Amino acid sequence: MSEGIILVDADDASITVSWPSIGKPSSSHPTKYTLQYRPSTSSTDNGIDSGGSLLYNSLATDITSTTARKRNLTGAGHGFWFRVSAATKVKTGTPAPLKRSGASLDKSSMDYLGHTYRRSFKVLTMMEQSRRMQAPVARIDRSAASPMPNSYVAHVSWAPYQEEEGVFLGFKLQMRENSGKVGWSTVAKCLSGTEVKKKNLTSRHGYMFRVRPVLQGETGGSESNLDMSVSEGGNVVPFSSASDVVGAIRDKARSGGSSSSDLVKLFKNLPKNTLLSKGGISKVSLSDAFANVDLVFFYASAHWCPPCRKYTPQLVKFYNDAKRSYASNPTRAKSVEIVFISADHDLNGFKNYYATMPWLAAPFDADTREHVMSWMKVTGVPKLMCLDGRSGKILESNSVGRALDLTRFSKMIK
Repeated sequence: MSEGIILVDADDASITVSWPSIGKPSSSHPTKYTLQYRPSTSSTDNGIDSGGSLLYNSLATDITSTTARKRNLTGAGHGFWFRVSAATKVKTGTPAPLKRSGASLDKSSMDYLGHTYRRSFKVLTMMEQSRRMQAPVARIDRSAASPMPNSYVAHVSWAPYQEEEGVFLGFKLQMRENSGKVGWSTVAKCLSGTEVKKKNLTSRHGYMFRVRPVLQGETGGSESNLDMSVSEGGNVVPFSSASDVVGAIRDKARSGGSSSSDLVKLFKNLPKNTLLSKGGISKVSLSDAFANVDLVFFYASAHWCPPCRKYTPQLVKFYNDAKRSYASNPTRAKSVEIVFISADHDLNGFKNYYATMPWLAAPFDADTREHVMSWMKVTGVPKLMCLDGRSGKILESNSVGRALDLTRFSKMIK
């Protein structure tokens, strides 16, 4: 089996993929990846780019992670194809251009990696999505001893499945190492309980878990279908979304000053622990971003949203006024910072919209962006969440529609 892109998760509108590391990345110079995708046009489509409707579209050109999620996927009954390449340089020493229709490309400078299994990845139907269980909860159990030296134990639990009496048989549990080289494997085919301890775990990349109910009368399903879907097919209930990764060894977060540890934890998987600044032309570390900041705002917004585009100039004025106020009287005025959490559909939309903003932003390609958006419980945009920069406490869940008044916000932390 050749290495390539594998399916990690999918729902009725998104697909998460992963791939093995390409080249020899280092902590100081991580590999940047170009990820592209296109809809599959037929059951015989083999994923080759031959122009026209078979032309790939760019998702991102500077991903440093080997996992990415594509949202807003609809209308492709035959699934979707993805491909990835490591950013390299052409013979002239300039960055290799992204392959587009009509653009020239030194093909020796950019070799694309396709699917491990030559099958397109499929999203779920709305009915299949409605039957899924919630993702299990996984944590390291430090109280349990693992028989193997230098290994650890994961405690995995999940909610009971609500089904008609006599139909439910148990739970099927799968796990995968959080590595682009490794797919899902079955831990147990039919567990009677709602928790399990998995011993002898050794990977420094960590592990994730997923679960589904086993019901009487299952027909038409096959584990081979999991190469392209989170459903085994037939009338089998699809697997849940994956749990959070447990056991991963990460670089220590550079948190310092008086920044809130709770705020830093929200961005724990942020590449290089840095946020974007100045419209994307520079970066700032987490430790500097939240150091000595009294009021932090998370701004969930998108360029495709007319109310967002109307609200953003108002927020820019508030931000600039607050910065000037603090600069002129730091002993009396409260310091303010805003972090843009994009709900844009693509990277270009994000870049164009963020270029109009003077504050910080979570990188569009970072999983952290979606993690923070989920934590904010974003169901519509624009949304402006106000937090105490010292404690991380939520002061106002949504300030949109209320007065953008620094005095009003300042009274919340007195």
